[in-house]
Amino acid sequence: MKDKKKKKGNLIMKIIFSSSILTTALFMVIIIACLMVLDFFGANITDGYVEGNMEYAEKYRSVLNKYLKNGYGYVSLERVLYFYLVDDSLTFDEIYKDNLDSDSKKMLPISSVCELEKYKYYSVCKDMSGQIDEDQNKPFSPPIDFSKISITSFFMEERIVFGNYDYHGGWDLATSNQTPVLATCDGEIKKVSFPFKQNVTDTSGGGGNQIVLSCIVDDLDYRVTYAHLYPGSAKVKTGDKVTAGQQLAGVVTTGYSTGPHLHYQVNLNGNKVDGMSLVDFTNVKPGFQPLTPGGPGTLPTNPYNNGRLIRP
Repeated sequence: MKDKKKKKGNLIMKIIFSSSILTTALFMVIIIACLMVLDFFGANITDGYVEGNMEYAEKYRSVLNKYLKNGYGYVSLERVLYFYLVDDSLTFDEIYKDNLDSDSKKMLPISSVCELEKYKYYSVCKDMSGQIDEDQNKPFSPPIDFSKISITSFFMEERIVFGNYDYHGGWDLATSNQTPVLATCDGEIKKVSFPFKQNVTDTSGGGGNQIVLSCIVDDLDYRVTYAHLYPGSAKVKTGDKVTAGQQLAGVVTTGYSTGPHLHYQVNLNGNKVDGMSLVDFTNVKPGFQPLTPGGPGTLPTNPYNNGRLIRP
């Protein structure tokens, strides 16, 4: 009799345990599905913040200026440090290069990098947690001619400007006055604000003269902000439809700025996202000159802004 009760009890426990597993599995499936709908696992929906990155900023800007200006593609600081913090005998340059696909000019999935002999025995290649392991969507064209800029501040960089500490919500691309800024997509102009009539710095002037472009990608509304624009250079107005590569305005140093540059920033649902991770570099080559809208031809070249460090 006791054996029967014992067997019955064991059977009940098995059923309960099995039900718990099934319930947990079902819950996880639902959660994962919801996260996928919200693009939680998407390559671009991230704040990209690496705490304490000021220590690495100079090294990272150096490789960015080499690879982005020559159209080789973009690798995030998060990915570079993923390997560097395990083995600091590696250079930023070699890690950056190893994490790029030379054909697609995209950052490689982490599993592909961890198959390389150099990395496969590292502890971080055992679980690869938190790293992008998928092909990235690159819906944007360049916001400016990359061959004519110097990257002076990257997304979520910790920095000090005019004596104030902050972290940067966009990209600062230093160049000469009136360098054209370009639509990153076929979209609609949502805002044209040009309160500054002169090319002057104003520490209380925020982004100075600005244009905001709406880019709809897979039903997501990316808002692209172009800031510190040249007075009177706007070639669009609110409500205009534009095409990728179309000139919107020119660069200068209006507002909270230490010199001529484009502040390029992307927001999604009110959150800042890494705008460089959205740019398609496949048609960007050394000496890249984007086509003018509406026909053949190239935008005028501009000399480098030599010797001046811009970090607003």
